Amino acid sequence: MEGLPKTPQKEESLGSETIREIESIQKGRDLSVLSVKELNSIKEKYIKLKEELGISNQEGLQTSYEQAEVIMGESFYGSEEITSTLGFEFPKDRIPPIPYSPEFLEKAKELGELLMLRVEDNGSGVPMTMSHIKTIMESRMDKDEEGKLFYDQNWYKEEPFFKESSLKTEWRLVSKEFVPDTTSKNYIQQTRLLRDYLLGLESLSEEEKEECTDDLLNELQDMLDKDPDGNWKEVAKKLSDLSINKNHRRIPVEVIYDWVLQFKKTKGRGILERNYDWTGTLSSRGELVFLGHAGVYGVYVSDDRPDYRSDILGVVSLR
Repeated sequence: MEGLPKTPQKEESLGSETIREIESIQKGRDLSVLSVKELNSIKEKYIKLKEELGISNQEGLQTSYEQAEVIMGESFYGSEEITSTLGFEFPKDRIPPIPYSPEFLEKAKELGELLMLRVEDNGSGVPMTMSHIKTIMESRMDKDEEGKLFYDQNWYKEEPFFKESSLKTEWRLVSKEFVPDTTSKNYIQQTRLLRDYLLGLESLSEEEKEECTDDLLNELQDMLDKDPDGNWKEVAKKLSDLSINKNHRRIPVEVIYDWVLQFKKTKGRGILERNYDWTGTLSSRGELVFLGHAGVYGVYVSDDRPDYRSDILGVVSLR
């Protein structure tokens, strides 16, 4: 019956025939050298195997760099895009495996997501902070007559999120558009919509689901409603500490990094040309940082209380 524990014998036999079928197609070869027909055959077998084993979409078969590049097409941002945009080569032996299956990437592309390789430093040990990206990009954008990277930096040039916060070396999926209906919403409402959106994609961990409950979000909203001027800093801190906002909203340096790679590759300014992405980062004054309005005068960086809302302020999801 469904739900009963499997015996060891049953566990060992699950998927064994399908695994043999996959091995007979692959014949020990790397996925990157297989034909499209062979890859499609393996994909069909892999889907069947996942159903037999009851594993989630992201578990199991990884995707090679070359295969992911083919699947994602113009939505792929790897080492070549880093070199052409930022002017340095990140060591190949430091590029991590892509942690998504081919099927998962195909669905991500259908959703309009970008596959981004993020790197922690410039290949020579200098951390990839907002400040360092500014140093790299100012002359490159000026040379190509593309405008400025940042608008006036006076208020945040000494902020930790600008000077100290750095990227991690990792692959992430980033939405091109805002999570639906997240503009004209306060931060609490956005968090609820982000949670429900990711639940629909089966992209939340059990911890993230259990932590970000309706009861908690309602409690935070009540705190704002009862005493907005007295409670907003506490509410902002609690929201920024939620795993869903730490893991699925971008931090400011990620917004800038993703944007410059997109801009240099497509020559388009994307969703942030006239809009802002509300991050999971607090400024030193306790407000939640957002970035956008990425025109020729440079990206604007601002912050506000969690009860703020605007029709040009939304959420870009991160998976």
